[in-house]
Parts: sequence; C-alpha cells; structure tokens
Amino acid sequence: MNPENHADTNVDPYENDIISVINRIDEWKNINTRYERVIGGITNPNWKVVAGEKTYFVKIPGKNTSSFIDRNCAHIANLIAAAEDIGPAVCYYFEETGVEIFKWLEEYRTLNFGDVLNKEIFYKIIEVLKKFHGHVKTELPVKKSPFEQTFEMIKLAKKMNGYMPPEIDRMEWLAHQIEESIMTAGINYVPCHNDNWTVNYLYNESTGDLKLTDFEYAAMSDACWDAADMSSSNYFHEAMDKEWIRNYYGEFDELLFARLKLYKILVDIRWSMWSIVQSRQSSVQDFDYMQWFGTKMCRLRQFWNDPRLDYWLKLVRGVSGF
Repeated sequence: MNPENHADTNVDPYENDIISVINRIDEWKNINTRYERVIGGITNPNWKVVAGEKTYFVKIPGKNTSSFIDRNCAHIANLIAAAEDIGPAVCYYFEETGVEIFKWLEEYRTLNFGDVLNKEIFYKIIEVLKKFHGHVKTELPVKKSPFEQTFEMIKLAKKMNGYMPPEIDRMEWLAHQIEESIMTAGINYVPCHNDNWTVNYLYNESTGDLKLTDFEYAAMSDACWDAADMSSSNYFHEAMDKEWIRNYYGEFDELLFARLKLYKILVDIRWSMWSIVQSRQSSVQDFDYMQWFGTKMCRLRQFWNDPRLDYWLKLVRGVSGF
C-alpha cells in the first residue's frame, strides 16, 4: 500500500504501523483500502480499516506494554468472548507482533459513566460478565490473583522511578492485609476481564445488545475482583454494589459485600500504579495519566478511611467473636 494513499492528511507517528499491517493481508491489497485512527484508546493505538465492503477494527500493541500484557492470553480471551457472543468476531491475529483484528461493530457506541445508572444497561453488564466468567470450555493460559496483578504494577512503577505517592508504604501494607484475608478464604479462579471500565463496553441502542472488548489484562482470577473493578472504575454508590451482588449471586451476602469492598481498595492501588507506569512509557500522547492517577488516589484515600475496614478484613478472614 502506498503511504500517500491514506484517509487522514494529519501526520500520525503510528501510521507506518498500520500500513505494515495492511500490507501483510493479501485480501486488503488493491481494493482501495482506507484507514483512520480510532481515538480513545489509552493503552494501544487503534485503527478503523475499510477494505472493500468490509470494515475492521485493528489493535496495535502500545509501546513497552509487553511488560504487563500477555497478548496471546488476550487473544484467547477475545476468542472466548466471540464464542459466547459477548464480543466482536476475531478476524486475524499475528502472534509475533500481537496485532489483533476484529470485525467492526456497526451502530454500536461506547458506554459512558452515566450509562451504569441506567438499570437496563447495569443488568446487561452483569449478564455479559457472568457469561465470560462462566465459560468452561477454555481456560486462559495466564492465572493471576488480584494481588499478583497489584504487586506487579507496584514493582513496575518503582522500577521506572516514577512518582511515588507519600502513602505508598500504607498502600503496600494494606494490600498485604487484604491479601491475607481473602487468600485465607480462598479464590475460585474463572476467566476474568480485569479492566472493567465502561469504555470497554459497546452498546447497540436499537437492539439492546452489549459487547465486551479490550481483554489485554484478562487472566484466570476472582469474579468478585471484576465486580470491584467495575464498581470502582465507574463510581458505583453502595446501593449499586449491593444490587450487583444480589443480581449476580442471586441474593445479597454480607461476606461477598465485604470482599468486594476490600477489592475496591486494591483496584485503586493497582490502577494508580498503572497510571505511573504509563506516564513513564506510554506511546499514547493525548492522555493525561497523572490526572488518572489523581482520581484513583482521591478515591483510595476515601475507601481506606471507611470505619468498617477492620470489620471487613476480619469477616472475610473468618475471624469470629468481634
């Protein structure tokens, strides 16, 4: 493909990458293939490609993301989502580069924070996640507890000499306290998304269909961890946390509620450290990672000051007589 023959006249530092992808797919050649950047991704440069009468979504791995993303595991997770009809069809995957190409979902829009307050969409999110968690035919090749995911990010942030908040010692101490409580109770490992931000959901207003995308952080983990990630990342209030448990598990359970609350603290520790890592290495230039860090830290400070924290730690650990 000729680099001069592109849809956007603005210079894009990743344009050569998408041209290389197009040039290696025979059926995309010589049919007036066009491409344009998809704005919004904060981990990878993403593209829309129109090849003849077909449209595709192309995901090109972001710079240095191999340090915390297993692209093969993400690909298998995408195949699971497609098999369960909760994700777009996977059209191509290039293992050596991690590039993955999907069928473009026409008439779907990205969810926003306000959408979680819509009861219909709220329950659809639960339904989609339950399908992914409930998949038993394929086990993801990566198994990571929420604590492994969190401590991995802390280690990376320190290694990169990024900004460390003054509370880092408290953050690590609390993460270990939560780990002790939850691992005493144990984890039932299921396929998990591990990045439940609303922008990873695509919704069709006409049909009511909801799809889950962006499985870069997928691994066998705890379904309650996915719930906490969704709750924390999308600013659920406590009644929504309780309704999630009631709907997902069939009834409200105080022990599961405590587990979710502890995980919400861990979620913000993990993503605050992720923000530091990305601020030091990301090739995505139009996103303020330290602003993202600030929102996580503000909420974290609120969560760990909850007077019920000790109660939750003891309840999940199974300590009686308190």
